Amino acid sequence: MVRLTPVLIAAVAGGLIAAQAPMNARLRLVVGSPLLSATVSFVVGTVLLMGAVVAAGGAGGVTSLGGGPWWAYLGGACGAVMVTATLVAAPRIGVTTTFVAVIFGQAVVAAAIDRFGWMEMPVRALTPTRVAALALLAVALVLLLRE
Repeated sequence: MVRLTPVLIAAVAGGLIAAQAPMNARLRLVVGSPLLSATVSFVVGTVLLMGAVVAAGGAGGVTSLGGGPWWAYLGGACGAVMVTATLVAAPRIGVTTTFVAVIFGQAVVAAAIDRFGWMEMPVRALTPTRVAALALLAVALVLLLRE
């Protein structure tokens, strides 16, 4: 059975990411640079996260930094590319098309991670249902691009 709470949390987070693209695109107009706009976005997020870590009493985990595999530290780089790409794409192709493209890319990479167990994730089969879901996302993207 699907647990509803993590699905709702993910859906809310997805909605916030969709709202983030036009916010950062507008900030880009204010500061005159997509990279500076993305940087400001990450600085604000970093300050909020640092406050949350301190409030939750989790600052002691700093002593464990450096103990993971090299690739475990690249999530922020992925986020930086994502934020910059969406703030550039959204004004050009629209927020809906941008995020269907983002979701398609995420789903394809996620399917590969599941299929091969990359990054220490459990292996999950690439079933016909999953392939059909990916194909439907591709169709949605093609339809949006035809507008």
